[in-house]
Amino acid sequence: MNHRDVENLTFELLETWSTFNHYAKEAQTFKNPEDVHQARIRLRKLITFAKLLNQTEEPIYLIWKRLMDAFGQVRDLDVQLSQQSVDSPIEQLFAEHLALQLQGKRATLLETMHLLISNELDRSVRRFLAGPLTKQLKRIDEKELLQTAEKRFDKKRLHYEKVQHKEGNKRIQMMHQLRLATKFYRYTVEYLRPYTDFPKSSVDRLKRIQTQLGDINDTYNRLERWRIFTVPASQVPQQKKEVERLERKLSKLLDQLSFA
Repeated sequence: MNHRDVENLTFELLETWSTFNHYAKEAQTFKNPEDVHQARIRLRKLITFAKLLNQTEEPIYLIWKRLMDAFGQVRDLDVQLSQQSVDSPIEQLFAEHLALQLQGKRATLLETMHLLISNELDRSVRRFLAGPLTKQLKRIDEKELLQTAEKRFDKKRLHYEKVQHKEGNKRIQMMHQLRLATKFYRYTVEYLRPYTDFPKSSVDRLKRIQTQLGDINDTYNRLERWRIFTVPASQVPQQKKEVERLERKLSKLLDQLSFA
């Protein structure tokens, strides 16, 4: 990349880190679940570029991964709880079960943030983004970076498409890998598109695919939580009915997944 483009991209990455800090601070009150979501997105974007430039052994990257895991567990439960209806006694029990789990994951997230986020971390991240990451960007053509992300996405897409419908567990595993590759490709494109002739329509396509995969992932997570949910003997039939409903929904979403 040329010097001017590298400067602009480095500034964007520094802004991403600043925005993460803003949402991470707001998230500590847990008044708005969107704060956790937005903080997690910024971490995912930073992690994407660290991976793209082979900086995964850096201490900063490892800290981002720990934060990402803690934010992710809270986000997953936020989503599950927000989508849970309470129209029946068993649904009320399940919602209370999710709320209790969420309380624990929020405590873990607060502990992780207090342990890892500091003024020293902020200085280290800024040095990392303006130092090793910037040096790597200067050595690589932006088209090469896009091709790396595209190849990863295409590889995971082909793996997913080759899996037979009857291979349920393997299909889910491939879906998870494809979902991560889609995010990786999308965020790479969003940052680098201003410096290339990459069409906006392709970004929109990746967003559509990511949305579909997100719905599939949420449904799968809900199904797994219902499967291991302990209920009174009298409510086992209702639990079985909900599990079967979610299995049908998951199968339908997987069949409808489109890459167009």
